[in-house]
Amino acid sequence: MSYKAIVCRKCGQKANIGAGSVGIRTKEGGPYCSKCWDKYKQQLVNIPCKQCKQYTLVKRLYLKYYENKGGKLCEECENKIHSLSMKKTMSAMSPEQRTKNSKYASSCADKHLGVQRQWDNIRSDPKKYKEICERRKKRSKDNWERMTDETKKKIISGMVNAHGKSRSKISEQLKQDLIKLNIYDGFVSEEVFHGFVPDEINHKIKIIIEFFGDLYHCNPKRYKNPDLYIKAIQRTVQEQWDRDRRRLACFYKHGYSVIIIWEYNYKKNPKKQLDRIKDEIDKKRNT
Repeated sequence: MSYKAIVCRKCGQKANIGAGSVGIRTKEGGPYCSKCWDKYKQQLVNIPCKQCKQYTLVKRLYLKYYENKGGKLCEECENKIHSLSMKKTMSAMSPEQRTKNSKYASSCADKHLGVQRQWDNIRSDPKKYKEICERRKKRSKDNWERMTDETKKKIISGMVNAHGKSRSKISEQLKQDLIKLNIYDGFVSEEVFHGFVPDEINHKIKIIIEFFGDLYHCNPKRYKNPDLYIKAIQRTVQEQWDRDRRRLACFYKHGYSVIIIWEYNYKKNPKKQLDRIKDEIDKKRNT
């Protein structure tokens, strides 16, 4: 069996894979090394093409979307339909328009290929790739520090309110339960705090309430394998745990008490979790 050397798109490491597998892994957004490919395959499922009935791979995340549309076209059928559509469009154009469009498309393709080759060369040298990532990270951090508080708040507010939905129904339910118990006075929802956006924060008594969804924060009761890749958050379980530790460390550093409410615990016994919050608030207000 012949092998081909590739640079994994996901982890940036060099790897040798079977020559016959290169096309499949590249078509799916790769190339991927064997380890990253195995993680990626966990998110794929086979469904029949709605035209030729041959099976094609789709991400499990989009399965319901394609089912509602009546199926998905395989790559071959999609190319055929696209070719027919392009022929009709081109036949309606004048020779001058066709020449102009062809030159523009060729220019865009050359630029894209050039950028792709440049990044392939960078990824082939892990040391150089790490240096570039660190420089970009430092540049982003410097730009962020130069921004005014109003600009920062506007940017983060736009991010958390994407698609008009910034919080889950159950976290909103927790907020409403706190209001009913008359212990929400002084709290603010999703305020920017040193680059993070806590769910509920009270500056007067220095308390932060964090509602952790089991999936998005990888509840240790459900996720035992730290190396498991979670497609919904596009990182491994361990990476998410590390992000949450950095987030909490920032809150503790500034003298705030943090109450973490896990989705599983709240659904199982909401009264117990609300009592936890009430006890901590009473304790802070009485000191």
